Amino acid sequence: MQFSSGLDFIGDIHGHVECLSRLLLKMGYKESKEGYFHPEGRQVVFLGDYIDRGPDSKAVYRLVRSMVESKNAVALLGNHELNALAFWTKRLNPSANQDSYYREHSFNKVMIHAETVTSFHTANGGRGKDEFYEMLNFFRTLPLYLETETFRAMHACADLSSIALLKAAGVINLADDSVLHRALDESLDLFKPVDMLLKGPEMELPEGITFRDSENVLRYKTRITWWENPSTASLEELSLQPGIKLPNAPVPEHIRQRDFYRPSERPVFFGHYWLEGSPYLFRDNVCCLDFSVASRYRRGKLAAYRFDGEQKLSASKIVYFDPLEEY
Repeated sequence: MQFSSGLDFIGDIHGHVECLSRLLLKMGYKESKEGYFHPEGRQVVFLGDYIDRGPDSKAVYRLVRSMVESKNAVALLGNHELNALAFWTKRLNPSANQDSYYREHSFNKVMIHAETVTSFHTANGGRGKDEFYEMLNFFRTLPLYLETETFRAMHACADLSSIALLKAAGVINLADDSVLHRALDESLDLFKPVDMLLKGPEMELPEGITFRDSENVLRYKTRITWWENPSTASLEELSLQPGIKLPNAPVPEHIRQRDFYRPSERPVFFGHYWLEGSPYLFRDNVCCLDFSVASRYRRGKLAAYRFDGEQKLSASKIVYFDPLEEY
């Protein structure tokens, strides 16, 4: 895929349409009947997670879709969009111990998704069901990743072996029914590469070490900083759980042997990880843009990186909208 001008990568939005509108305006985008556009021809790359948690997933979906259809943006699939597809897609051959849907309809999973469904139910006098299913079909058309000569982008993890597997299978998105089921069924071939790109790698914590996440769920695994060299990094350096302090403990040997995203690779842009504080770069070729705009503590920001082809990224090109500062 080729782009003719500068790109603005935008992180996880989670239903916060007002923040998205304000960020676009801050970056010089203008609003029209066809959605937002930039007078200098810049385009947005949305990094996924448009729905859930926030107050108006429907409005975010409409804004993102309008920009995609007017060719002012490319939108990537996020794990929350993947989860929505799994929540509403029945398994082809469920076993006795499986939910009939690919994502279980447990209390916790329903609560995460409830605000999205509600935002459609309350639209058009409660007649938003058809548009909701149109949204799910739209999600199936979204690319799982982008790769050009100057950058890579995906929702969570630049795992090059997963990208190679998807390329070999000729898979770009989940529009095909067979591809959808192969990506959602943990026993089939596309589950692991799609899961890796959209959710990222995790590792089991040593026995006796646990933590509670931002939703107070007890966790026995931690997300991995997949750009750190695991052969030399400590458990703390390999753990990507903002706000969580892990004790010093041995790193499992199979984690030590993992490959990682090296400093010599082209710049990569992603979201997913609920970072805290003022936006920053992990490295001059590693840019995460999820700064927790949907945080229940109301201290998150919606962040973007203004990319013009440079191969060494600069934190000075990160732009963000902070609701606490702007209102």
